[in-house]
Amino acid sequence: MQAIRSGEDDLLRVFAQRMSGASDGPAARDAYRDGFRRLHSRLVMYPPAGQSPSATFESAARTVRKLAASCLPLAMASAMHLYPLCALQCLPIPLLSAARFQRAMLLRTIRSRSLILANAGSDRADGAHAPLTATRVRQGIRVDGTFDYMSLASVADIVLFRAQLADGRDSVLCAADLRGESVRIGSWKFTGSMRLSDTAAVTFTRHLVPRERFVVVPGSAELRCISDYQRCWFHLFLVEMYLARLDRLHRIWDLECCEAHLVSLNELSRLREYALRLLDEFSSRADLGSLTSTTAAMKLRVSMLAQSTMAALHCLEEVTDAGNARQLRTDASELSYIKSQPTADKQILRELRGLAAFFLHGVNG
Repeated sequence: MQAIRSGEDDLLRVFAQRMSGASDGPAARDAYRDGFRRLHSRLVMYPPAGQSPSATFESAARTVRKLAASCLPLAMASAMHLYPLCALQCLPIPLLSAARFQRAMLLRTIRSRSLILANAGSDRADGAHAPLTATRVRQGIRVDGTFDYMSLASVADIVLFRAQLADGRDSVLCAADLRGESVRIGSWKFTGSMRLSDTAAVTFTRHLVPRERFVVVPGSAELRCISDYQRCWFHLFLVEMYLARLDRLHRIWDLECCEAHLVSLNELSRLREYALRLLDEFSSRADLGSLTSTTAAMKLRVSMLAQSTMAALHCLEEVTDAGNARQLRTDASELSYIKSQPTADKQILRELRGLAAFFLHGVNG
């Protein structure tokens, strides 16, 4: 793992301390915006254009590993910019298409103006939120609805999301500006250190998305492919972040690295190599099945490592002083969120049980 330089480490510490002392409300949001912009200026937040998907990932992953080692919530916030940016940059799009031109213009705008990108929409809470609706208007489309969870809510300039067209079965993929009276940002969803993920509900009310900022996706199959492709990137970033944080916690608290942990790390190393190769080989006509199952398996394995580390940290609480016990609880609590981060552990396990049952039926049949 690449260590954080002392200047960046100090910046993270000051940022976290300032936020822990700030009450909820406008003052806390202002403090967050100021701290994130300072951090943003010190890190590589825009992978170079023209690289292979694997090289793009490696470039962006260095940033989240640096952050996660010292501050997992801030790494999560930064990843919520980097993973949709990488997916947008690398998604195979036919050469002669309007969508390819729109993407090029959007990426140019993001880089030239150093904008922060966010992504809205997930299967958190089993996708319980109502979908957004999009209505065709003369200037483009009008969007209405709420996303219950969006990281970087205070600082993002553009948000990627999908919405269903009200006049048919088609959907639209949008890159909408995230400022103005038609956008309302709710209060932070999390307390304590997890406020640093800047996660809140976002509501659009008659929000206009101009023609150059959306594409119509006919049918559900193509939309599902794009969503799955994004999720593969998210899984890969989750793995990088949590492994960096687990490594730091094991060294800080002198946790024993058992044989099962070492075996899991070896498996993850091989799966990572395979997943990046699949990422490079993926084309617009390819099946995402192998890539999605591989990255989901990686995410589940790291989640299990996080849960075992949580248990070890809780055990240490019983034999340490009050100050260390408080920090142990914070460190353990931050590790708990990966279980529900898409794709949720229970969904991956449900699919694995189905595959296992199918395999055993074939063997015994």
